[in-house]
Amino acid sequence: MKIGRLAVSLVLLWLMATPLWALQGHLRALGSYQDASPASQQPSQWNSVGQWRLAESFSPSSSLTLELAATATGWYRQHPTPYDEATANQRLDLTHAANDSHQTLYLTNIDRLNLKWSHGDHLISVGRQAIGFGRIVLNSPLDIIAPFAPSALITDVRPGIDALRWNFNPTAASQLQAVQVWGDNSTNNSSVISFEALLDGGDLLFLTGWLGSRPVLGLGLAGQIAGVGVKLEATSYGGKSEQDAEDVHDEFTIAAIELDARLVDDIYLTVDYLFNGCGSPDAEDIPDLLSSAFYQEQRAYLTGRHYLLAAVSAQLHPLLTLELFTINNLDDQSLLVRPGLTASLSDNLSMDVHYAFFSGSSPHNASPTSEFGGQGDLATVYISYYF
Repeated sequence: MKIGRLAVSLVLLWLMATPLWALQGHLRALGSYQDASPASQQPSQWNSVGQWRLAESFSPSSSLTLELAATATGWYRQHPTPYDEATANQRLDLTHAANDSHQTLYLTNIDRLNLKWSHGDHLISVGRQAIGFGRIVLNSPLDIIAPFAPSALITDVRPGIDALRWNFNPTAASQLQAVQVWGDNSTNNSSVISFEALLDGGDLLFLTGWLGSRPVLGLGLAGQIAGVGVKLEATSYGGKSEQDAEDVHDEFTIAAIELDARLVDDIYLTVDYLFNGCGSPDAEDIPDLLSSAFYQEQRAYLTGRHYLLAAVSAQLHPLLTLELFTINNLDDQSLLVRPGLTASLSDNLSMDVHYAFFSGSSPHNASPTSEFGGQGDLATVYISYYF
């Protein structure tokens, strides 16, 4: 849209004219290599990414705040793959892609462009902003609008959505929130009301409304039992049906329980059981699921029905942390195992190294027989500098 391109230009000019000392953001360099997989006819693939993000908050008065952020990304792909422009939660196209069909891709994206107004216990924000729900860390059923994939490595910047949000604090320990999201078309508009309260026994979160034309109802509880953190979340949906893409299920529920605890010294463990009602226990259904509306809108990423997820971290040194993350599809017994190492190189500079192993039965006659089978191992290293 022309207005979107104009907004990209204006935001970039604003940020470039802002003194460096007033800006926040990061510089990031990422490289990855995935082994070839003859079973799935997947060639080996080199990727390298350089990214520069600038952000600023400007307050013309004590009650008004303008938030701006832009990201410039250069991406080299050994084998060019189409850039996925998922815009289910964005009305304006504020991304510019160049050389999409070549090995080198250049992206410019405006991921924050919103105005906030506060008065007493009320806060209203309109424009492109970050909104998230839920307490579960590994895969939250209540994080319904723009969730991260559970296997995502970099989650420090939540995707921006085009929305109007009203927050009201009835008491010091409770919050009422109403959100209207404008999607890329009217069928992807969303309206959600949530209520959060801090109770004697823990936290309560309730939400209801419409998510991309689907009725939705969610409930979450979080607390502690004998020093172990316990979180319970469940969200139920009515299916979406339209000519272009529809949900596989007429009704479905996504639910999870998460336990987290400090084991010994600096070793932390988090374990989830996930019931993924939008998926299927049969791997042969994976192509239909991935082409359905719920997955095309990037509301979900896992295609099975029952999962066990776990993450353990051990601080070997104040500047060095060892990590292990796993996803086990209990239906087809396929597995993702990803050890990693995070090193703090200075106050604002860090390096992360990960290696992902995939296990499971390989595709047969080009048809999947498991979720993670037939994929080549994936090595990733990235360096981030924050300012």
